Amino acid sequence: MSLDSGVWAYLAFPGETSPMPATGVLPDGVLRDDYPLPPLPRYPLTPHRHAFQDTLVGLPAVRTPGLRRYRDACR
Repeated sequence: MSLDSGVWAYLAFPGETSPMPATGVLPDGVLRDDYPLPPLPRYPLTPHRHAFQDTLVGLPAVRTPGLRRYRDACR
């Protein structure tokens, strides 16, 4: 499953609103093409609980005390 480009852009570049930053002055007769601000999500993005736990269990580092404590807290 792939992310929508708007979600990807929000995660990768949270302050950026256009695909290319504008620099300099526009030539005469050229209209600006400002992109509207992307809608902010209603809730913060959280991983799917079961997918997150299954992925965490599959990591060899889950046996370390820090990740083990984290995995136990997520249960």
